[in-house]
Amino acid sequence: MSVNSLFDIGSTSLRAVGEKIDATSQNIANAESEGYRRRRVSLSSRSVAATGLYASNGAQDVTSSGVGVEQFERVRDGMLVSARNEARSSESAAREEGRVLGVLEGALATDTDASLSASLQGLADGFSNLANNPDSQGVRESVLGRARQLTDTFGRLDQRLGELTTNTENALASNVEKANGLLNKVASLNEQIESARAGGSPDYAAEDQRDQTVKELSKLLPVEAQENRSDGYTLTVDGMTVVQGTEATTLSTENKNDPSKPTRVEFGDTGVAFDPGEEGGGEIGAQARLLNDTLTGKQSVQDRLDTLADSVVEKVNTAHRKGADQNGDTGENFFVDKSRTAGNIELNVDGPKDIAAVATPALGTPGGNETAVTIGQGDFGDSSGAGNIEARLTVGSDGSASTVEVSSISPDGNLPGNLEGGNFDITVSDAGGSSLNFTVGGSTQTVDVGSVGSDGNTITLENDVSSNTLKLDVGTAFADSDVTSASGPKEFSVSVDNSLPGDTSPAQNIADRASDLTTGATDLAAGVGTQVQEAAAKEEAQAAVGERVQAQIEDVSGVSVDQQLSSLIEQQQQFAASAQVLTTAREVSSTLLSIAR
Repeated sequence: MSVNSLFDIGSTSLRAVGEKIDATSQNIANAESEGYRRRRVSLSSRSVAATGLYASNGAQDVTSSGVGVEQFERVRDGMLVSARNEARSSESAAREEGRVLGVLEGALATDTDASLSASLQGLADGFSNLANNPDSQGVRESVLGRARQLTDTFGRLDQRLGELTTNTENALASNVEKANGLLNKVASLNEQIESARAGGSPDYAAEDQRDQTVKELSKLLPVEAQENRSDGYTLTVDGMTVVQGTEATTLSTENKNDPSKPTRVEFGDTGVAFDPGEEGGGEIGAQARLLNDTLTGKQSVQDRLDTLADSVVEKVNTAHRKGADQNGDTGENFFVDKSRTAGNIELNVDGPKDIAAVATPALGTPGGNETAVTIGQGDFGDSSGAGNIEARLTVGSDGSASTVEVSSISPDGNLPGNLEGGNFDITVSDAGGSSLNFTVGGSTQTVDVGSVGSDGNTITLENDVSSNTLKLDVGTAFADSDVTSASGPKEFSVSVDNSLPGDTSPAQNIADRASDLTTGATDLAAGVGTQVQEAAAKEEAQAAVGERVQAQIEDVSGVSVDQQLSSLIEQQQQFAASAQVLTTAREVSSTLLSIAR
């Protein structure tokens, strides 16, 4: 080996070890830099034999060897990075779902007096008290107060849901815009990295930045990266290519603020929507799923809340219409009967007297309080009037006859003309000519005989200024031959049932129905609570996976300062040894020159 070879070996060694020292120093300096991947220098033996253009060393000569940098690389494990990004995407989706659902759970909380279940139970308790105290104005005022609290609670929840939906839509739009910026950034870095490689000087800092950008993007979308040496990273989301080389396909949000259509995140102008599936999908996937499945749409919280509101209005109104209020009115709704959603429930009653708590008679049916009008047969014989009456009237359970046709009786069950409920003797006599006299409560009306025929015409017994009438379809019961001066007047009685003060079944029915509906409110809150717990469990599980994979990434690609310092000491010793080779070569050269002189 010649002296010149010693100089070449020593100089190449110094340069190679210097490269390793530079890489180690770079690693130590960036040990805490986010996204930095460790640099590694690989050395290999190299020939330093000097040859001419047309001549080479002879076979008998020994070719001297030095050392050179074989590879300067950035240490990275693509499979671990992909696993980390996937876990990060799922973790972010679960966290976002848990955040939004947590707000919703707080609004639906059942452990407060202002909760929906508490408001429904409050209305049930109020009507239950009213059933026991139908004449108490204080109890009636309490019912109104509890009903207003219920409508306010429905309105508040509807408003909170609307605000939460709007906030989620805005957050989705913001994340889509952020994702588009990251996609464009990856495409730009692809171009920068490939240009540097083509120039022979790889831009490892840009590669670190690109990996960090994809990591940030994975928080928003379930992005998958494939490295292609010709054009850099190719990114796909849900099977759709969003970055290829220097080209990026941006996302767009469709049907925002249109509750009649599902919110869609589409890939550019392809018309293809991003489908996040039942779980995962990053923050964008979670927000799209929340908007279409949880907050709005069929079987969503909003839909179930509106359905519950509709049930409350329907069931309470149905029971309320069967009762009479203190104004004597019946058939009135408690809530305004209109489009029944949680956001538009309104009371139909204006004051405490408008609450129907007492039962009204069911007209035309025999037995007890259900009997509105009963006609006793009086002194009609079985072979004449009685038989004809039975032919025209239905027979009650006690053998008496009930009216076939009754209309316009006042809500309290009384006869018109300020006649209170009770028994009334009605006398039918011959008024002379072609007329009959009907006397009710001392008031006589004359009806033409022609209006009482076999065709079943109706005779009006009483008529006041408001046209409230009691009509009896007597048909052939009173033929002219049955009413003669010889036979005397025909008499019978009419019994009218009042709304009994003790029958407060309408109020109790409302109480029972409202109490039953509290289960729906509780189930609604419990369902959201279960979803919150599931989201928390998923977040915890995916976070554990991400931490484990990240630890593996750090083992492979991260910087251990202790290891790097140890390597630096070794490299310093190698550098000193290489310098010693040059020193020895210089001394040998000097000695040879001295001998030559």
